[in-house]
Amino acid sequence: MGVYVDDIRSAVYAFPLIAFVLTLPFMWWHYHKYHGISRWRVFWIYIFVFYLLCAYFLIILPLPERSVVAKLTTPKYNLVPLTFVREFIKYNPLQLSNPHTWKAALLAPSMIQPAFNVALTIPFGAMLRYYFHRPWWQVITGTFCLSLFFELTQLSGLYGYYPRPYRLFDVDDLLLNTSGGWIGCGIARIVMPILPTDEQMDRSAAKRVDNVSMWRRLAGFVIDWLVVAIVTTILGIVGGLVTSLHFLGDSWFFYLFFLFWMALPPIFGQPTLGMRVVRLTMTTMQGQPVHWWQPVLRILVGFGTPLATIFGLTVSVDAINGIGFSRFTWGGVGMIASLLLLSIMLGDWLWALVFHNHTMIFESITRTKMANKE
Repeated sequence: MGVYVDDIRSAVYAFPLIAFVLTLPFMWWHYHKYHGISRWRVFWIYIFVFYLLCAYFLIILPLPERSVVAKLTTPKYNLVPLTFVREFIKYNPLQLSNPHTWKAALLAPSMIQPAFNVALTIPFGAMLRYYFHRPWWQVITGTFCLSLFFELTQLSGLYGYYPRPYRLFDVDDLLLNTSGGWIGCGIARIVMPILPTDEQMDRSAAKRVDNVSMWRRLAGFVIDWLVVAIVTTILGIVGGLVTSLHFLGDSWFFYLFFLFWMALPPIFGQPTLGMRVVRLTMTTMQGQPVHWWQPVLRILVGFGTPLATIFGLTVSVDAINGIGFSRFTWGGVGMIASLLLLSIMLGDWLWALVFHNHTMIFESITRTKMANKE
């Protein structure tokens, strides 16, 4: 039992990053189809990815040393159906007339192993029926294919990494796993009336179409930031190879390129790549096209102020560490002022995350806002 718990714990540790990466294509597709993302759909996809991650870890972990596997002499496969039934009859201590044997029978390997193989695919069958709306015969077929993939993974010695299989390819596992998917399909049919329907989930996404949330703006900003980081990194490599272009690797060039990348498209009435992905555009507070200077001012105030404040904070800390009462005094004043300004900006961002209609300080100063792109 401890082995299974350790496997699930490993999946929990790896889940956040892997699940995020695997669900990104789905979220992208769903957003462009409905112009919004249903929280219920994201939740169910995350749950499905988490389950598949746990199931896969359960069939490959713990990973032994290759030298240990090379010395194994255990059978590589079992092709005799219903072997688990014969082993249960032969080794399980269950005596129906003796209640004292029931607990030991439930905890015996001849009971736990088949039970886990059935339970392993119950969520898979339930998700195929509820979320993907597959009929019962497709659920059984899909579960069998998943089980076959697991068994071939074991038979191949983790795709050839090990010199031989370190776990048994068992035809009984195919039977038990497929049965688990069928049971999951039945459970889903029972609980579906109390779960959200497709119409309800998509309706919640449609309600967010006109909502320009902070998360949506952050997603667009992250995309633009990543593009700028990739491009400037490549240019920095070029600058390191070509002496005359060494300035391409300087930090000031990154910020200058970021300024042009973020400001140039809105100046000409076009969204940036990140804005285009999340279907946003920059307008005035009245919904009119921005003037040429407003995107530049928005970036300088919205992004330049936090960076300048952080830089001022580091300078103030250095001044406090210097010698002399005057430097210490002005350093302390600068640090307090920087912390106060950062607190105001952080509070402004947090307020915008909670209240979607909040107009941020730098938007009020520049008289600009993010609006839905038609």
